Amino acid sequence: MFERPERPRVVIVGGGFAGLAAAQALPPSLEVTLVDPGEWFEFLPNVHELVSGVKTPAALRLDRRNAVERAGHCFRRARVESIDPRRRRVHFADDTLLEYDALVVAAGAESATYGIPGVHQHALIFRDVDQCARIGRRLSELASSGRPARIVIVGGGLEGIEALGEALRRYRDDPNLRFTLVEARERLLPGGAPAFDPAIRRLCAPHRVAIRAGMKVKAVTADAVLMTGGASLPADATIWTGGPVPPPVLARSGLTPSGREWAEVDETLRHRVYPQVFVPGDAAGFPAGLAKQAYHALDMGKHAAANVERQLQGLPLEAFRPSPKPMLVSFGDLTTFLATDKLVIAAPALAAAKEAVYQLVMAQLDGTDRLDALSRLAGRLCGAGQHLLWPVVSSPRALLGQANLQILSFA
Repeated sequence: MFERPERPRVVIVGGGFAGLAAAQALPPSLEVTLVDPGEWFEFLPNVHELVSGVKTPAALRLDRRNAVERAGHCFRRARVESIDPRRRRVHFADDTLLEYDALVVAAGAESATYGIPGVHQHALIFRDVDQCARIGRRLSELASSGRPARIVIVGGGLEGIEALGEALRRYRDDPNLRFTLVEARERLLPGGAPAFDPAIRRLCAPHRVAIRAGMKVKAVTADAVLMTGGASLPADATIWTGGPVPPPVLARSGLTPSGREWAEVDETLRHRVYPQVFVPGDAAGFPAGLAKQAYHALDMGKHAAANVERQLQGLPLEAFRPSPKPMLVSFGDLTTFLATDKLVIAAPALAAAKEAVYQLVMAQLDGTDRLDALSRLAGRLCGAGQHLLWPVVSSPRALLGQANLQILSFA
């Protein structure tokens, strides 16, 4: 006769914000295994600062194994090939598997390329720490060459805007570098408030930045970005910010009909077809629709963990209620935007708020012992002082500019 294990088995697929938050919220009384192919947790909301060198790769990373094991759980570094939700099994690329009583699919998102030829071969993808550090190195190489160089940033959403802002932070006084920002829709930051578009255009106007909105990319070559209307934009470097798309593992596992949808969940974050599966974070197609933001992923990860516990105990599940949080968008050292449902303001001083969020969340997620965690925090604070605070306090003009607060829209 089949005997159930002493401790219920919980598998978490993905060690980003949602997965790590879920692992740290689950008690050691459960047999929890977090699976991810990467050694490091990466603070993706600040990867744009690698473009300018304000952050280093080490400052944006935490050791996943330490973070998980300090919570009393197991970390397995492996790539998930597929999930069999009917038989409750997670299959790995090395042909091994894990069985579970409850599954948390925190698989995140991937960068969209829309099948456009040449993106993977010739563009610099803007997504993770290694990729963004590579972008930073490439821009530094072009600047150091002393020759004219043209940089094309594809995508005028959050990633593209923040990448451009960091490029201007470091290179706006370099007469050899010219930037072109391409957005398929007519408005920059199309997912945000309309006030963003004119504000960003005004900030770009004094600098060597061309904005091409309402233009779609047809292909990327080694030295150009080709547009559907026939135009060709010369490019010594193409930075690709295509936005998020569902990870293929969702479709391979039958958690979504195709690769174009997010996993459909109910208000408790439980999958609508497979009741033992919970999907927090970017991978979730939440009924009310949610922005793919780290703060939602953190909250969803914790909530999914709580509902896993309730389900294993035979208790009713609770609905996830997203908490309203302002959106912070940095544009280098020129300004930082803060947006709520009714208000959009901009001020350079708001960069401190975004830095504070980064420092706080990294400290909360750090799984090392107290002394190591304090040492890492001190290192991050030292880096912030050197690259963010000192350039402001050492320049009277920059210091006075911090008080330049603008109300861009108010409803």
